[in-house]
Amino acid sequence: MSKVSMSKLPATSSHSTDKLLHAKLMAPRLHATIIPRGDLLTRLDIGLTKKLILVTAPTGFGKTTLISMWIASRDFPTVWVTLDEYDNDPARFWTYVCSALRTFDSSLGKTTLSTLATPQLPSFQNLLLPLINDLTRLREAHILVLDEFHVISSAQIIDGLSYLIQHLPETLHVVLISRSEPSLPLGILRARDELMDITAADLRFDVSETKTFLHKALSLNISPEIITRLQERTEGWPAGLRLAALSLQNRNANEIETFIQTFSGSHRYVSDYLIKEVFESQPEGMQDFLLKTCFLNRLTASLSDALTETNDGAAMLERLERDNLFVVQLERSGNSIWYRYNPLFAESIQYLTRQRLGEEAIQKLFEKSSDWYEYHGALEDAIETALTAKLFARVMSLIEKFIEIRDLSEGYTIGRWLENVPQQEIFQHPVICFTYGQIILYSTDRFAPATASRIEPYLRTAESTWRTEKNHPRLGQLLSFRGIVVWWQGDFQKAFEYARQSLDELPEHDVLWRGNSLLILSYEALNEGRILIAQDLILEARALLGAAQNIFGVLAAIQLLSEVFYWQGEFEQAEQLNQQILTEAVGDESMLDDQGIASLELANIAYERNELEQAEQFATRALDLGKQRGNELLQMQASIRIAQLYFANGDSARARELVKSLEATIKNPVLLREIQNAQALLSIRANDISSLEGWVKIVSIENQNALHVQKEREAFTLARLRIAQGKTDEALDLLQAWKVDSAENGRVRSQVEALILGALAYHADSNSSKANELLIEALTLGHAKGFRRIFLDEGTRMAALLQATLPSLPNRTLSLFATTLLHSFSPEEMPLGGVTSSEVQIEALSQQEVRVLRLLVAGMSNADIARELIVSTNTIKTHVKSIYRKLNVKSRDEAREVARGLKLV
Repeated sequence: MSKVSMSKLPATSSHSTDKLLHAKLMAPRLHATIIPRGDLLTRLDIGLTKKLILVTAPTGFGKTTLISMWIASRDFPTVWVTLDEYDNDPARFWTYVCSALRTFDSSLGKTTLSTLATPQLPSFQNLLLPLINDLTRLREAHILVLDEFHVISSAQIIDGLSYLIQHLPETLHVVLISRSEPSLPLGILRARDELMDITAADLRFDVSETKTFLHKALSLNISPEIITRLQERTEGWPAGLRLAALSLQNRNANEIETFIQTFSGSHRYVSDYLIKEVFESQPEGMQDFLLKTCFLNRLTASLSDALTETNDGAAMLERLERDNLFVVQLERSGNSIWYRYNPLFAESIQYLTRQRLGEEAIQKLFEKSSDWYEYHGALEDAIETALTAKLFARVMSLIEKFIEIRDLSEGYTIGRWLENVPQQEIFQHPVICFTYGQIILYSTDRFAPATASRIEPYLRTAESTWRTEKNHPRLGQLLSFRGIVVWWQGDFQKAFEYARQSLDELPEHDVLWRGNSLLILSYEALNEGRILIAQDLILEARALLGAAQNIFGVLAAIQLLSEVFYWQGEFEQAEQLNQQILTEAVGDESMLDDQGIASLELANIAYERNELEQAEQFATRALDLGKQRGNELLQMQASIRIAQLYFANGDSARARELVKSLEATIKNPVLLREIQNAQALLSIRANDISSLEGWVKIVSIENQNALHVQKEREAFTLARLRIAQGKTDEALDLLQAWKVDSAENGRVRSQVEALILGALAYHADSNSSKANELLIEALTLGHAKGFRRIFLDEGTRMAALLQATLPSLPNRTLSLFATTLLHSFSPEEMPLGGVTSSEVQIEALSQQEVRVLRLLVAGMSNADIARELIVSTNTIKTHVKSIYRKLNVKSRDEAREVARGLKLV
């Protein structure tokens, strides 16, 4: 029995774009003193034949200015996103990108934005595919600019952007502005001529551009020699020239000459030196303004006034821009004008601020800015600034508001915030404790005991508070989540207990958590063998989780439902459900658990159909995914299935060695008993029963933690051992209760297995009448449901019993079925004399009917067969009718079964 992948982060909420910082979506405005760079603009125009334009250079090289100049001088539609380090949350990053693209057309990206509101994102392919399809509607060249891209380090984001770039429609081009080359597949893009590079070497000013810049910046006649020398000293670095120009203002010719002679050093040294000099040349009021606002990534007049406690912020910012003092005006947002400092300039002023104002004053500035952000609805920025100031009580209050609005749609960001908050502060807020527990579980290795240990203090704190408050709804949610935590630790009994407790606390309208708990209890019913009850619980859980829009929980319910169908022998329905999971379970790495479990279930179905090659492919994939995820239960189950495949193919030694090796590799002691049962079963089938008394003692000890179906598997293995030992009475006594239990609870597979083992016991006891009776019942059920390996795995004993029973089978259908089974045993398993198809009389097929049958078995339609054999469709219909009559079948599936079983094709 495989373990279902339980629902992930369980709540959904709307990710409102109203809460975005719109200043991040504004392109910088150009200053009046910009230097025309015609050659670079022409190169950028050529870039419109590429998918990606990449502008990389250190700070101060005019990367952003160049792109701003280009889009300002052209008429193609452009959107701009300025990134910061907090955008490494994939949900946040793609929300900004989608929101920017929607300014082209409000119908773009609706599906992707909706998906971004879910607690756990799907794979970047599934996330971005609807967006890419939307973008194909653009009819002319459009530009997406991502500025400051060097701050992005998230592999998920980079992989997603790579996918977007490689699948861009011809009408959309991406411009990345970065201090360093991003880890995108740039080599591939260059090889395909889909990339335009602009680097620091391209952005350096030459002598002519240096001359133009200095003449614009200074009202002085500067000699060509000085211009050339300054250009050489700065190596054409635009920021260095700009700083030099500021320092040269109000100097006479001799002072300028002296300054140029002493101008040297690295860019960092030069910038620190000159910015300090520029700063100290400002009036006292401007110095105070710069000191108090330099820590802000983006600023506007209202925010500046809040920090400086004045009302001249607008005038100060206008003057800074007018004087070209390293501030860039962004586009307007409503009635506000936003600006941002040059990072190099801001960093130097920040150093001075720490010296002059001290940390306590800086902390108060952050507190004021946090208040301003909160008042204006920018919770993320309010939290970030409060966190920087270590105002932890305020951070906690703001995070609670953030969770109320966004829930867990930005779990990465919430987790990053909480990692920087003292634990004792978090313990004061039960909602945050509960939220943090969920984030930890779904962002780390959920199977690791260390994960559960890390979560426990937060859950214990929240539970204690809510029990004291008698907050039943919250307590019910927490208990349901506890069930998930212990589930992944393999403690199913405790998970079931938590689920039952949670349902006593949860209100009827809490569809998400009630659905989650019902899903856990459906697994309990499934493993207690109560298949019909399990099915009802699964369907109810799926409906509730669907109402909660929790796709992960719905997939888990589908997985459990497929197991119900497997137990009932409804293989086609089980197969369809697992194929659906493989199609839909795409996203982060946790979805590999779902894929692995579905692959294992498909292996089980193929094995039962005796399609061993396909079973091995699915089981091997399940094992690989189990190892990749550290999912020990999946590893164990897939390994046991592979061992059974080895045994079925005649390699007994390899099969037993594989199962034995599991004892050393599987760490979870709960799984040891299942491994021991698999070892015992293989030993019995290999006729090596001398060393199994130790195992008998183990299974004879009552184990309260063992699941019902596990006890059934052990009982069936013990029954096989007793038959092999000649203790048939003990075997029959053991089987009777399980036969009744399986029939009453809808476990058709177990019912067939109990009948088979009972028939083998009576056969071993020379009671042919009773053996025939039970085998006929087993064959009737087995044929109706498509069971094969359940008979074949019994080996020589079953082959002998089938051969003995064949003449007394009551109808042609069972005779054909029994004969196909006999033909499927290996020669070594067959009793002396074997079996031939003559034991079941089959009217000979004509040569043409054999040809038709082969094409029929291959899955071709009547029309296709007619074209292949160059006859009419009516002729083929006549042949098919004759084939059905001769084989005594009524459908293609039955014809395929008989033909393959009797080796007619």
